[in-house]
Amino acid sequence: MSRDRKPRSRTSSRPAKSGGGVIVGIFIGLVLGALFAAGAAWWFTRSSPFQPSAPTLPNRAQPSDAPRPPVSLPGKPGDRPVTKPDFEFYKILPQGNGAPTEAPPVREAAPAPAPERLYLQIGAFENPAEADNLKAKLALNGIESSALRAQLPDGRTMHRVRIGPFAKPEDMNPVRTRLAEAGFTATVVKGNP
Repeated sequence: MSRDRKPRSRTSSRPAKSGGGVIVGIFIGLVLGALFAAGAAWWFTRSSPFQPSAPTLPNRAQPSDAPRPPVSLPGKPGDRPVTKPDFEFYKILPQGNGAPTEAPPVREAAPAPAPERLYLQIGAFENPAEADNLKAKLALNGIESSALRAQLPDGRTMHRVRIGPFAKPEDMNPVRTRLAEAGFTATVVKGNP
């Protein structure tokens, strides 16, 4: 195959001169940004609470030519410091003049020891999952119980499933009959709340 060797007309393959378009664009952007910043500053400062407000109409009771007394603000140069009343140490310190006398200590009555409460213990397990299973079985039978964790003297941890507390043995009899009907055996134990 032979190649056709015709002269080709050259089109403008040279890039057009940009004429500094990038620099002109940056300059125009800076000018527009400065104008926008100046406009925003003017907009926000025209309603600034820190600018002095417009003069108010003079009060009719006070003539406008009369000098007004200066308003003293704390921390204003030339003002006297705010005086605080003297602290009276002698009235507060013990054995001082005017010190309050010590009242004899009031003996409070010793609180009565909390009565031991009665519980119905259904089971005690080392595995907490077994205690939760027993609680679930009791809940299916309509009996609310709780699982208490206890540390034994030999270092083992037991999970006790109990019902209660009851104030008197007579209060737990209806629950004991419901447990017996459901097939559970319960032991009466004493414990503090």
